[in-house]
Amino acid sequence: MMLNEHDAREKWCHITLSTQVAKCVASDCMAWRWAEYTPHICEKCGTEDSEWVDHPEQRRGYCGLPGLPKL
Repeated sequence: MMLNEHDAREKWCHITLSTQVAKCVASDCMAWRWAEYTPHICEKCGTEDSEWVDHPEQRRGYCGLPGLPKL
């Protein structure tokens, strides 16, 4: 399942080193894999002031432990 970092941090981790359940730490984990480059979204498309702005918070990735996600 591909998620942005904010949504991934709300999911449970696939593997923990203790008996306690832990939340995903997303890109702070060595198993995290980015699936996309940073999205560039046009803020004012269709105008003379067309402006492409980076939105890294919308970039999606996935946990690499279970393998590649199904698309």
